[in-house]
Amino acid sequence: MSNMRRKAGPSKGDLREAAILDVARRMFAERSYEAVTIDDLAAGAGISRTGFYFYFPTKPAVLTALMARVSDDFAASHVWFDSTGPAPDLLREQLLMSARIWRANAGLLSCSATAAASSEPLRDLLTHSKARYDERAAAKIRRDQANGTATTAITAERLAEMISAIRDTQYGRLDQATDTELRNVVDTLVTAIQRLVYH
Repeated sequence: MSNMRRKAGPSKGDLREAAILDVARRMFAERSYEAVTIDDLAAGAGISRTGFYFYFPTKPAVLTALMARVSDDFAASHVWFDSTGPAPDLLREQLLMSARIWRANAGLLSCSATAAASSEPLRDLLTHSKARYDERAAAKIRRDQANGTATTAITAERLAEMISAIRDTQYGRLDQATDTELRNVVDTLVTAIQRLVYH
């Protein structure tokens, strides 16, 4: 009979790391990137500055960990990319989910854009996230071009880039948007994307 005990729950280290991330999410939502210090993050998590470095080497490393989670949330919302043809209802569902994620993390996204200039790991994560979105969009469009529903006047890759640019421009206005305003933005995007891609 094994003497191995099943782990009862998260370790003290896991809890402290989670506390740092929770504090960071709140602070980056309320302040500029420059206004948040490692001392702020450590104090908010109830640990010393030295203790902070046991979990994260830098402030951008905290942002990278948070943005990895947000990136996964975005990826999980991409229900339209697996559909066939225009599928406007699935497009609306995908855009509603991703718009809500964007709005909920507007401060974090803004801080990440600032920090990426000086953090290669964060910059790589953001680049990978965008590429993942564009590749999935292009794959869907290529399938729809092959079945005759999507335009072939523009390459699938270029259409995917255009969708990404249109979406990001509209989402950039969502940080203080009401639910009604958010839905209006999504409706506009659905119409624009459908007209751009399909006959």
